[in-house]
Amino acid sequence: MNKILTTALAAVLLAACAQRQQAPTLYYWGDFHKLQYQALDGKTTPEEQIASMEKYFIDTSNHHSKAAPGAHAHLGMLYAKVGNRAGAKAQFKKEKEAFPESATYMDFLIKKIDGGKS
Repeated sequence: MNKILTTALAAVLLAACAQRQQAPTLYYWGDFHKLQYQALDGKTTPEEQIASMEKYFIDTSNHHSKAAPGAHAHLGMLYAKVGNRAGAKAQFKKEKEAFPESATYMDFLIKKIDGGKS
């Protein structure tokens, strides 16, 4: 009887562990850290990096989550690198809205995009 009780208890505990879901995170990170590294390793073009970041934002939306801190700024820097000033400015503004503590730096980058005037 003791062996049956022990087996039943073990089965219940394993079932409880199997049902445990991972706690949701505040932000969706996905492959963001890898995408940041791509910008530094020089093995992908800025256009490829932009496509990967745009996919990251689609994945973020599909996960019903918020983008990781710095994600919009990162995409903005990539847009600036290829000459898409409007795209860069829009991403810097999104970063500023999502993370008000970045306002000073985002304002600086927006001012640079605008040619020093703002």
